[in-house]
Amino acid sequence: MQIKLVLENQLMSKVLPFWLSQQDNVNGGFYGKLSIDLKSYPLAPKGGVMMSRFLWTFSHSYETMKKDEYKLAADHAYRFMLDTLWDMKYGGIFWLVDAEGKPVNLIKHVYAQSFAIYGLSEYAKINPDSDALEYAKKLYLLIEEHAYNPTTLGYEEEFDQVWKKKPLSQVASQNSKVRYTTNTHLHLLEAYTNLYTVWPNEALLEKIQHLLKLFTTRIFHPAGYCQQEFDQNWNSVIPEVSYGHDIETSWLLDETLEHCKINDELDKEVRDMTASLAAYCYENGLDETGWMINHADGSHLDQTKVWWVEAEAIIGLYHAFQQSGNLEYRKAALKLIQLVQQNFVDDRPGSEWYSRLDKNNQLLSVFLKNGNSEENISDIWKGPYHTVRFYLEMIKRLEEN
Repeated sequence: MQIKLVLENQLMSKVLPFWLSQQDNVNGGFYGKLSIDLKSYPLAPKGGVMMSRFLWTFSHSYETMKKDEYKLAADHAYRFMLDTLWDMKYGGIFWLVDAEGKPVNLIKHVYAQSFAIYGLSEYAKINPDSDALEYAKKLYLLIEEHAYNPTTLGYEEEFDQVWKKKPLSQVASQNSKVRYTTNTHLHLLEAYTNLYTVWPNEALLEKIQHLLKLFTTRIFHPAGYCQQEFDQNWNSVIPEVSYGHDIETSWLLDETLEHCKINDELDKEVRDMTASLAAYCYENGLDETGWMINHADGSHLDQTKVWWVEAEAIIGLYHAFQQSGNLEYRKAALKLIQLVQQNFVDDRPGSEWYSRLDKNNQLLSVFLKNGNSEENISDIWKGPYHTVRFYLEMIKRLEEN
Protein backbone atom coordinates (compact mmCIF):
# COMPACT_ATOMS: atom_id res chain seq x y z
CA MET A 1 0.00 0.00 0.00
CA GLN A 2 1.33 3.40 -0.99
CA ILE A 3 0.50 4.97 2.38
CA LYS A 4 2.60 2.36 4.14
CA LEU A 5 5.60 3.15 1.93
CA VAL A 6 5.22 6.87 2.57
CA LEU A 7 5.15 6.30 6.33
CA GLU A 8 8.13 3.94 6.22
CA ASN A 9 10.18 6.44 4.24
CA GLN A 10 9.19 9.34 6.48
CA LEU A 11 10.02 7.44 9.65
CA MET A 12 13.41 6.27 8.43
CA SER A 13 14.57 9.34 6.52
CA LYS A 14 13.08 12.19 8.57
CA VAL A 15 11.49 11.43 11.93
CA LEU A 16 13.96 9.07 13.58
CA PRO A 17 17.00 10.96 12.19
CA PHE A 18 15.56 14.13 13.69
CA TRP A 19 15.26 12.62 17.16
CA LEU A 20 18.72 11.10 16.87
CA SER A 21 20.04 14.59 16.14
CA GLN A 22 18.73 15.77 19.52
CA GLN A 23 21.15 13.55 21.44
CA ASP A 24 23.29 15.54 23.86
CA ASN A 25 26.75 13.98 23.70
CA VAL A 26 28.22 16.46 26.18
CA ASN A 27 25.88 16.31 29.16
CA GLY A 28 23.94 13.15 28.38
CA GLY A 29 20.32 12.54 27.53
CA PHE A 30 18.67 14.59 24.80
CA TYR A 31 18.38 18.33 24.31
CA GLY A 32 15.46 19.87 26.17
CA LYS A 33 14.22 22.24 23.48
CA LEU A 34 14.20 23.04 19.77
CA SER A 35 12.07 26.08 18.96
CA ILE A 36 9.60 26.55 16.12
CA ASP A 37 12.27 28.44 14.16
CA LEU A 38 14.64 25.46 14.62
CA LYS A 39 16.85 27.16 17.16
CA SER A 40 18.42 24.71 19.58
CA TYR A 41 18.57 25.45 23.31
CA PRO A 42 21.37 23.26 24.68
CA LEU A 43 20.91 24.74 28.16
CA ALA A 44 17.19 23.93 28.38
CA PRO A 45 16.16 21.61 31.24
CA LYS A 46 15.40 17.94 30.62
CA GLY A 47 12.22 16.30 31.84
CA GLY A 48 12.09 12.85 33.37
CA VAL A 49 8.98 12.02 31.36
CA MET A 50 10.54 12.92 28.04
CA MET A 51 13.90 11.28 28.73
CA SER A 52 11.98 8.09 29.58
CA ARG A 53 10.09 8.39 26.32
CA PHE A 54 13.37 8.66 24.43
CA LEU A 55 14.46 5.42 26.10
CA TRP A 56 11.26 3.69 25.02
CA THR A 57 11.41 5.14 21.50
CA PHE A 58 14.87 3.99 20.60
CA SER A 59 14.52 0.67 22.41
CA HIS A 60 11.32 -0.11 20.53
CA SER A 61 12.73 1.17 17.24
CA TYR A 62 15.74 -1.11 17.61
CA GLU A 63 13.56 -4.05 18.58
CA THR A 64 11.46 -3.46 15.46
CA MET A 65 14.11 -2.56 12.87
CA LYS A 66 17.42 -3.75 14.34
CA LYS A 67 19.44 -0.71 13.25
CA ASP A 68 22.56 -0.28 15.38
CA GLU A 69 22.16 3.50 15.65
CA TYR A 70 18.87 3.02 17.50
CA LYS A 71 20.50 0.61 19.94
CA LEU A 72 23.28 3.11 20.62
CA ALA A 73 20.72 5.86 21.25
CA ALA A 74 18.81 3.56 23.60
CA ASP A 75 22.05 2.79 25.47
CA HIS A 76 22.66 6.54 25.75
CA ALA A 77 19.17 7.17 27.13
CA TYR A 78 19.52 4.30 29.59
CA ARG A 79 22.78 5.64 30.99
CA PHE A 80 21.21 9.07 31.49
CA MET A 81 18.28 7.60 33.37
CA LEU A 82 20.44 5.64 35.82
CA ASP A 83 23.31 8.13 36.17
CA THR A 84 21.27 11.35 36.28
CA LEU A 85 17.51 10.95 36.65
CA TRP A 86 17.55 8.17 39.23
CA ASP A 87 17.45 9.24 42.88
CA MET A 88 20.18 7.09 44.45
CA LYS A 89 18.99 7.82 47.99
CA TYR A 90 15.20 7.49 47.86
CA GLY A 91 14.57 5.75 44.54
CA GLY A 92 12.50 6.84 41.58
CA ILE A 93 13.27 9.42 38.91
CA PHE A 94 13.22 13.19 39.26
CA TRP A 95 10.66 15.29 37.45
CA LEU A 96 13.17 17.76 35.99
CA VAL A 97 16.93 18.23 35.79
CA ASP A 98 18.95 21.03 34.22
CA ALA A 99 20.94 20.65 31.02
CA GLU A 100 23.93 19.29 32.93
CA GLY A 101 21.83 16.84 34.90
CA LYS A 102 21.49 18.63 38.24
CA PRO A 103 18.02 18.16 39.81
CA VAL A 104 15.72 21.16 39.37
CA ASN A 105 12.37 19.71 40.46
CA LEU A 106 12.78 16.74 42.80
CA ILE A 107 9.16 15.59 42.95
CA LYS A 108 8.28 11.96 42.32
CA HIS A 109 5.21 11.84 40.10
CA VAL A 110 3.60 8.51 39.26
CA TYR A 111 3.17 9.74 35.68
CA ALA A 112 6.94 10.10 35.31
CA GLN A 113 7.68 6.84 37.16
CA SER A 114 5.24 5.09 34.81
CA PHE A 115 7.11 6.25 31.73
CA ALA A 116 10.37 5.21 33.33
CA ILE A 117 8.93 1.69 33.77
CA TYR A 118 7.70 1.82 30.17
CA GLY A 119 11.15 2.74 28.88
CA LEU A 120 13.13 0.44 31.17
CA SER A 121 10.99 -2.61 30.41
CA GLU A 122 11.34 -1.93 26.68
CA TYR A 123 15.10 -1.56 27.01
CA ALA A 124 15.21 -4.86 28.92
CA LYS A 125 13.91 -6.55 25.76
CA ILE A 126 16.87 -5.41 23.68
CA ASN A 127 19.49 -5.68 26.43
CA PRO A 128 18.43 -8.46 28.82
CA ASP A 129 21.91 -8.51 30.36
CA SER A 130 21.43 -4.99 31.73
CA ASP A 131 19.86 -4.06 35.08
CA ALA A 132 16.93 -2.38 33.32
CA LEU A 133 14.35 -4.94 34.41
CA GLU A 134 15.51 -4.73 38.02
CA TYR A 135 15.12 -0.96 38.01
CA ALA A 136 11.68 -1.30 36.45
CA LYS A 137 10.72 -3.70 39.25
CA LYS A 138 12.05 -1.26 41.85
CA LEU A 139 9.80 1.45 40.44
CA TYR A 140 6.82 -0.89 40.46
CA LEU A 141 7.42 -1.70 44.14
CA LEU A 142 7.92 1.97 45.03
CA ILE A 143 4.62 2.89 43.37
CA GLU A 144 2.77 0.08 45.11
CA GLU A 145 4.30 0.97 48.48
CA HIS A 146 3.76 4.72 48.36
CA ALA A 147 1.07 5.48 45.79
CA TYR A 148 -1.58 2.78 45.96
CA ASN A 149 -4.42 3.70 48.32
CA PRO A 150 -6.36 0.57 49.42
CA THR A 151 -9.16 2.74 50.81
CA THR A 152 -9.97 4.73 47.66
CA LEU A 153 -8.53 2.04 45.33
CA GLY A 154 -6.73 4.74 43.34
CA TYR A 155 -3.09 5.66 42.98
CA GLU A 156 -1.99 8.89 44.63
CA GLU A 157 -0.08 10.81 42.01
CA GLU A 158 2.47 13.29 43.33
CA PHE A 159 5.11 13.07 46.07
CA ASP A 160 8.14 14.98 47.27
CA GLN A 161 11.64 13.55 47.01
CA VAL A 162 11.23 11.30 50.05
CA TRP A 163 7.86 9.97 48.78
CA LYS A 164 5.67 12.05 51.05
CA LYS A 165 2.35 12.81 49.34
CA LYS A 166 1.84 16.39 48.19
CA PRO A 167 -0.85 18.37 46.33
CA LEU A 168 -0.89 17.99 42.56
CA SER A 169 1.20 20.50 40.62
CA GLN A 170 1.78 18.53 37.39
CA VAL A 171 -0.36 16.62 34.86
CA ALA A 172 -3.68 17.77 36.44
CA SER A 173 -5.61 21.02 36.16
CA GLN A 174 -5.26 23.57 38.94
CA ASN A 175 -8.60 22.59 40.50
CA SER A 176 -7.80 21.99 44.18
CA LYS A 177 -10.39 19.20 44.38
CA VAL A 178 -8.52 16.99 41.93
CA ARG A 179 -7.10 13.87 43.57
CA TYR A 180 -6.94 11.38 40.69
CA THR A 181 -6.52 11.77 36.93
CA THR A 182 -7.37 9.40 34.11
CA ASN A 183 -4.14 10.43 32.38
CA THR A 184 -1.86 9.14 35.14
CA HIS A 185 -3.84 5.93 35.66
CA LEU A 186 -3.85 5.24 31.90
CA HIS A 187 -0.09 5.50 31.59
CA LEU A 188 0.46 3.51 34.76
CA LEU A 189 -1.58 0.73 33.16
CA GLU A 190 0.43 1.10 29.95
CA ALA A 191 3.67 0.80 31.93
CA TYR A 192 2.51 -2.19 33.97
CA THR A 193 1.39 -3.91 30.77
CA ASN A 194 4.80 -3.48 29.16
CA LEU A 195 6.51 -4.63 32.34
CA TYR A 196 4.34 -7.74 32.36
CA THR A 197 5.56 -8.67 28.88
CA VAL A 198 9.08 -9.15 30.28
CA TRP A 199 8.13 -10.07 33.86
CA PRO A 200 4.89 -12.13 33.94
CA ASN A 201 4.39 -11.76 37.68
CA GLU A 202 1.03 -12.76 39.21
CA ALA A 203 0.93 -9.86 41.67
CA LEU A 204 1.59 -7.46 38.80
CA LEU A 205 -1.21 -9.08 36.80
CA GLU A 206 -3.60 -8.51 39.71
CA LYS A 207 -2.68 -4.82 39.70
CA ILE A 208 -3.26 -4.65 35.95
CA GLN A 209 -6.70 -6.17 36.42
CA HIS A 210 -7.40 -3.71 39.21
CA LEU A 211 -6.52 -0.76 36.94
CA LEU A 212 -8.74 -2.14 34.19
CA LYS A 213 -11.58 -2.40 36.69
CA LEU A 214 -11.03 1.24 37.69
CA PHE A 215 -11.55 2.19 34.07
CA THR A 216 -14.78 0.26 33.71
CA THR A 217 -16.28 1.20 37.09
CA ARG A 218 -14.92 4.65 37.97
CA ILE A 219 -13.47 6.37 34.92
CA PHE A 220 -15.78 5.39 32.06
CA HIS A 221 -19.06 7.29 31.75
CA PRO A 222 -22.04 5.32 30.37
CA ALA A 223 -22.53 7.99 27.70
CA GLY A 224 -19.40 6.62 26.02
CA TYR A 225 -16.44 8.71 27.18
CA CYS A 226 -13.90 8.79 30.02
CA GLN A 227 -14.18 11.33 32.79
CA GLN A 228 -10.80 12.99 33.26
CA GLU A 229 -10.32 14.29 36.81
CA PHE A 230 -11.75 13.12 40.12
CA ASP A 231 -11.94 13.97 43.81
CA GLN A 232 -11.00 11.51 46.55
CA ASN A 233 -14.34 9.71 46.17
CA TRP A 234 -13.99 9.31 42.41
CA ASN A 235 -16.55 11.99 41.68
CA SER A 236 -15.83 13.80 38.42
CA VAL A 237 -14.82 17.40 39.11
CA ILE A 238 -14.74 18.74 35.53
CA PRO A 239 -17.16 18.17 32.60
CA GLU A 240 -14.36 17.74 30.08
CA VAL A 241 -14.27 15.09 27.35
CA SER A 242 -10.70 14.62 26.10
CA TYR A 243 -10.92 13.04 22.68
CA GLY A 244 -7.16 12.50 22.45
CA HIS A 245 -7.00 10.59 25.71
CA ASP A 246 -10.18 8.66 24.95
CA ILE A 247 -9.10 7.42 21.52
CA GLU A 248 -5.68 6.55 22.97
CA THR A 249 -7.38 4.68 25.81
CA SER A 250 -9.50 2.73 23.34
CA TRP A 251 -6.53 0.98 21.76
CA LEU A 252 -4.13 0.90 24.71
CA LEU A 253 -6.58 -1.03 26.89
CA ASP A 254 -7.18 -3.50 24.08
CA GLU A 255 -3.41 -3.91 23.87
CA THR A 256 -3.36 -4.75 27.56
CA LEU A 257 -5.93 -7.48 26.91
CA GLU A 258 -3.72 -8.91 24.15
CA HIS A 259 -0.72 -9.20 26.46
CA CYS A 260 -2.40 -10.13 29.74
CA LYS A 261 -4.74 -13.05 30.32
CA ILE A 262 -7.56 -11.75 32.50
CA ASN A 263 -10.92 -13.23 33.45
CA ASP A 264 -13.53 -13.46 30.71
CA GLU A 265 -16.05 -11.18 32.42
CA LEU A 266 -13.61 -8.29 32.81
CA ASP A 267 -12.25 -8.91 29.32
CA LYS A 268 -15.73 -8.42 27.87
CA GLU A 269 -16.39 -5.31 30.00
CA VAL A 270 -13.17 -3.71 28.79
CA ARG A 271 -13.77 -4.59 25.13
CA ASP A 272 -17.29 -3.17 25.30
CA MET A 273 -15.88 -0.01 26.87
CA THR A 274 -13.11 0.46 24.30
CA ALA A 275 -15.55 -0.08 21.43
CA SER A 276 -17.83 2.57 22.95
CA LEU A 277 -14.91 4.99 23.34
CA ALA A 278 -13.90 4.62 19.70
CA ALA A 279 -17.50 5.10 18.56
CA TYR A 280 -17.96 8.19 20.75
CA CYS A 281 -14.75 9.77 19.45
CA TYR A 282 -15.70 9.02 15.86
CA GLU A 283 -19.19 10.45 16.25
CA ASN A 284 -18.35 13.50 18.38
CA GLY A 285 -14.63 14.21 18.12
CA LEU A 286 -14.15 14.56 14.37
CA ASP A 287 -14.81 17.95 12.79
CA GLU A 288 -16.35 18.46 9.35
CA THR A 289 -12.95 18.17 7.63
CA GLY A 290 -11.88 14.99 9.40
CA TRP A 291 -9.65 16.32 12.19
CA MET A 292 -9.91 15.01 15.74
CA ILE A 293 -10.51 18.06 17.91
CA ASN A 294 -8.82 18.49 21.27
CA HIS A 295 -11.57 18.35 23.86
CA ALA A 296 -15.05 19.43 24.88
CA ASP A 297 -15.69 21.25 28.15
CA GLY A 298 -19.41 21.26 28.67
CA SER A 299 -20.88 23.12 25.69
CA HIS A 300 -17.51 24.60 24.69
CA LEU A 301 -15.51 22.83 22.00
CA ASP A 302 -11.75 23.33 21.88
CA GLN A 303 -11.18 22.80 18.17
CA THR A 304 -7.41 23.09 18.38
CA LYS A 305 -5.63 20.29 16.54
CA VAL A 306 -2.77 18.87 18.61
CA TRP A 307 0.00 16.69 17.18
CA TRP A 308 -0.35 13.86 19.68
CA VAL A 309 -4.15 13.82 19.48
CA GLU A 310 -4.00 13.31 15.72
CA ALA A 311 -1.33 10.61 16.01
CA GLU A 312 -3.37 8.68 18.59
CA ALA A 313 -6.61 9.23 16.66
CA ILE A 314 -5.17 7.56 13.56
CA ILE A 315 -4.04 4.50 15.52
CA GLY A 316 -7.27 4.33 17.52
CA LEU A 317 -9.60 4.70 14.53
CA TYR A 318 -7.68 2.17 12.49
CA HIS A 319 -7.63 -0.19 15.46
CA ALA A 320 -11.41 0.21 15.76
CA PHE A 321 -11.71 -0.78 12.10
CA GLN A 322 -9.56 -3.85 12.70
CA GLN A 323 -11.67 -4.85 15.69
CA SER A 324 -15.09 -4.18 14.17
CA GLY A 325 -14.68 -4.36 10.41
CA ASN A 326 -16.43 -0.98 10.15
CA LEU A 327 -14.96 0.63 7.03
CA GLU A 328 -15.98 4.10 8.20
CA TYR A 329 -13.29 3.92 10.89
CA ARG A 330 -10.70 2.98 8.30
CA LYS A 331 -11.81 5.79 6.01
CA ALA A 332 -11.52 8.31 8.86
CA ALA A 333 -8.04 7.08 9.81
CA LEU A 334 -6.72 7.27 6.25
CA LYS A 335 -8.22 10.73 5.81
CA LEU A 336 -6.49 11.87 8.98
CA ILE A 337 -3.16 10.50 7.75
CA GLN A 338 -3.58 12.67 4.65
CA LEU A 339 -4.38 15.75 6.75
CA VAL A 340 -1.36 15.16 8.97
CA GLN A 341 0.90 14.83 5.93
CA GLN A 342 -0.39 18.11 4.55
CA ASN A 343 -0.42 20.14 7.76
CA PHE A 344 1.65 18.68 10.59
CA VAL A 345 4.73 17.15 8.97
CA ASP A 346 7.30 19.95 8.77
CA ASP A 347 9.03 19.89 5.38
CA ARG A 348 12.00 21.90 6.62
CA PRO A 349 15.24 19.91 6.93
CA GLY A 350 16.14 19.19 10.55
CA SER A 351 12.58 19.20 11.82
CA GLU A 352 9.74 16.78 12.56
CA TRP A 353 6.05 17.67 13.19
CA TYR A 354 4.55 21.00 14.14
CA SER A 355 2.72 20.99 17.47
CA ARG A 356 -0.72 22.59 16.97
CA LEU A 357 -3.19 24.09 14.54
CA ASP A 358 -5.94 26.52 15.51
CA LYS A 359 -9.67 26.03 14.86
CA ASN A 360 -9.18 27.39 11.33
CA ASN A 361 -6.40 24.86 10.68
CA GLN A 362 -3.72 27.56 10.75
CA LEU A 363 -0.38 26.84 12.34
CA LEU A 364 -0.20 28.03 15.94
CA SER A 365 3.29 29.32 16.59
CA VAL A 366 5.32 32.22 17.85
CA PHE A 367 7.02 31.91 14.47
CA LEU A 368 3.81 33.26 12.88
CA LYS A 369 3.16 35.65 15.78
CA ASN A 370 -0.36 34.39 16.39
CA GLY A 371 0.12 31.73 19.03
CA ASN A 372 -1.18 32.06 22.57
CA SER A 373 1.56 29.88 24.05
CA GLU A 374 5.04 28.86 23.08
CA GLU A 375 5.20 26.29 20.31
CA ASN A 376 8.25 24.10 19.82
CA ILE A 377 9.34 21.23 17.63
CA SER A 378 10.80 19.58 20.72
CA ASP A 379 10.54 20.31 24.45
CA ILE A 380 9.80 18.61 27.78
CA TRP A 381 6.32 17.63 26.53
CA LYS A 382 6.79 17.29 22.78
CA GLY A 383 9.05 14.40 21.91
CA PRO A 384 9.25 11.17 19.91
CA TYR A 385 6.79 9.02 21.86
CA HIS A 386 3.52 9.75 20.03
CA THR A 387 4.86 10.28 16.52
CA VAL A 388 7.34 7.38 16.37
CA ARG A 389 4.74 5.07 17.91
CA PHE A 390 2.22 6.28 15.32
CA TYR A 391 4.54 5.33 12.47
CA LEU A 392 5.50 1.95 13.90
CA GLU A 393 1.92 1.03 14.77
CA MET A 394 0.47 2.09 11.43
CA ILE A 395 3.19 0.45 9.35
CA LYS A 396 2.47 -2.80 11.18
CA ARG A 397 -1.30 -2.45 10.94
CA LEU A 398 -1.31 -1.51 7.26
CA GLU A 399 0.87 -4.53 6.56
CA GLU A 400 -1.64 -6.77 8.34
CA ASN A 401 -4.44 -5.55 6.08
